[in-house]
Amino acid sequence: MRPTSAVLSRTVLFPLLIALLCVVSFGQAAPMNRVVQAIDGTNVTSLRGNVSPLAKPAFDRGTVAPSFMLDRVTLVFQPTQAQQASLNALLQEQQDPSSPNYHKWITPEQYADQFGLSVSDFKKVEDWLQSQGFTIDEAARSRTFIAFDGTAGQIASAFHTQIHQYMVGGKLHYANATNPSVPAALAGIVQGFRSLNNFLPKPRNIVVRKINPSFTSNVSGSHFLVPGDVATIYNITGLYNSGIDGTGQKIAVVGQTDINLTDIRTFRSVSGLPVNDPTVKLITTKDPGIVTGDIDEANLDLEWSGAVAPKAQIIYINSANGAFDSMYYAIDNNVAPVISVSYGDCEPNFQTTDITSLTTLFNQAQA
Repeated sequence: MRPTSAVLSRTVLFPLLIALLCVVSFGQAAPMNRVVQAIDGTNVTSLRGNVSPLAKPAFDRGTVAPSFMLDRVTLVFQPTQAQQASLNALLQEQQDPSSPNYHKWITPEQYADQFGLSVSDFKKVEDWLQSQGFTIDEAARSRTFIAFDGTAGQIASAFHTQIHQYMVGGKLHYANATNPSVPAALAGIVQGFRSLNNFLPKPRNIVVRKINPSFTSNVSGSHFLVPGDVATIYNITGLYNSGIDGTGQKIAVVGQTDINLTDIRTFRSVSGLPVNDPTVKLITTKDPGIVTGDIDEANLDLEWSGAVAPKAQIIYINSANGAFDSMYYAIDNNVAPVISVSYGDCEPNFQTTDITSLTTLFNQAQA
């Protein structure tokens, strides 16, 4: 069975964002400055809930080398109570047909000016990270997170936690062994960390059958679905007949493996779909390569989102840090009005701040 709370279940198209953006101003004041003292690394506060439950002492295989590089470690910021209350109100208004804000979606920059850090505070955190030797990889347009690259030694010095290796399920992983700490000036501002470990979300496919383009097997008698079958089952044919086929729309698919375009092209060819290669964007310095298991998941998502909306532009966001890292990028950069994600895991495998930060991220996507 699929988990139901901490994982977004697959639909053929997952409408995380449900309409094209409409630029709108709400006339709210800019976020107040919250960093009211110098960011001093000698006075720190531990952040609970930032150790993966999979990083168990029984699996510990010792520390990594100080030079071990971590890509796109992400510092996630939390809104104030007033910002969250205002966001909750906006989300309700955007879904209320009687509200003047009905379906008036905001841009990442508008989100930043209402629900992110102030420009001044965001710059202070950036400057401090760079002073610790980190390289800024992405400064969120929404001013809700900063992704940066650095070594295990720099992580230990700045955040007072060691990166260890863990043997889990026969595979060697890395993770922080203890809760990280942040300067006291950032207490209550930093919600948590992402990508201090490489325990990635899991693909949700269960079984893969290798078949030829004959979709009813003359060996087993098993039947397989083609795009026309799905259109019939979900009553989409009427939309096609009225000219709604994805033309002018974009769909972002998030993943954690390279893909082979030949797979996508073959699927579309034998299904009678027009040629329409996905656009691929790798957001990490490290290339994950073709990952066994994940490639089948990526193919399913790309093939069937493109099958239902055959003329939409499909954009595949790829990250060596996992599909959720790809999702952060897709949402914060407003890559597409529709996002498909079929990765997840059971709640006990998430650190506490993962669930909190994902909830915050989905609020941003909805807005």
